[in-house]
Amino acid sequence: MSIYMFDALGVLIGPVSLPEVPGLGFQLPSNAVELADLLPTPDPGKVWVLVNSMPVQLADHRGTVYSVTTGVAEEWSELGELPSEYTLLPCPGAYYVWSGTEWLLDAAAVAQAQCNALMSAANQVTAGMVNAYIAGLLDAADTATFKAYAAYQLALKKIEQQPGYPTTIAWPTSP
Repeated sequence: MSIYMFDALGVLIGPVSLPEVPGLGFQLPSNAVELADLLPTPDPGKVWVLVNSMPVQLADHRGTVYSVTTGVAEEWSELGELPSEYTLLPCPGAYYVWSGTEWLLDAAAVAQAQCNALMSAANQVTAGMVNAYIAGLLDAADTATFKAYAAYQLALKKIEQQPGYPTTIAWPTSP
């Protein structure tokens, strides 16, 4: 006979030896069970658990898991297989999406972020120039700069129309 302790989830710990209490003999605590046979070491990633008074192996993913939607780390405290909304693989960083088996870089999201950054930088240069251009208040040099940036921004807006987008992109040159 083998004696195992069990925790709140029913995970079996042991075998353990219980001390003999003088005058009473061996006392089995309420969080212990006596099994006929010694349990083998559980398979990797599994633990022995009592289910309907029978020892069975269940997957043990307690600890940090990651949302496949957001990549955010969460603490998992249940036994059994993970729901499909979670993975044990950490998200490598921004712009990654879950494929069902691994995190893949979302090339379109990376390209869009780069395009947004370039557009923002161009907007900083041309800030306040639109109304001045419409009113005819820009001198020749400022008009040339404004038109060059307008063409650049238009080229950025058309990035997604390029053949090979998002893996192959011919980025326009900033004026």
